[in-house]
Amino acid sequence: MNKRKKIRISIAIGLLLIIGIVGGNLYMTKQTHNQRVAEMANNLRYERFETEIVKELKEKYPDIKAIRFEGTSKNDKTGSYWSTFYIIADWTTGQPESEYYSDFTGYSSLEDIRTNGYGMSLPELMYKYEETEKTEKTVTPVLVTNSTGKKKEV
Repeated sequence: MNKRKKIRISIAIGLLLIIGIVGGNLYMTKQTHNQRVAEMANNLRYERFETEIVKELKEKYPDIKAIRFEGTSKNDKTGSYWSTFYIIADWTTGQPESEYYSDFTGYSSLEDIRTNGYGMSLPELMYKYEETEKTEKTVTPVLVTNSTGKKKEV
């Protein structure tokens, strides 16, 4: 091979490498951006879901001071949500505030929650509020810490 042909081949290989590296970098940047957008959409969806849980709990139980969500997720195969949270409330005599653990599973949408109510595992102290005929509710704002770490009053 002559010298010019070797130089042309070297330049072509160099250009292909540069195009491959730049194109791969652009592709990875786009994928990362798409992942971040999907995560933000999930976080917003989970925050709405958690806010709906808080609103329903406020309607059903008295004296709730705060609710802290540990995690919320959606099973994409079954379409159902699950959530783990702690309720801080004045339900124990002699103690100003106590923390109660609960979890929530098996609903596929916010509308499903509104129409069917809840199926949660509740602490025994909360059962006395479910059994009473009168419906007591929390009228003061509840401090909510979402699973994303965002705090707000509902």
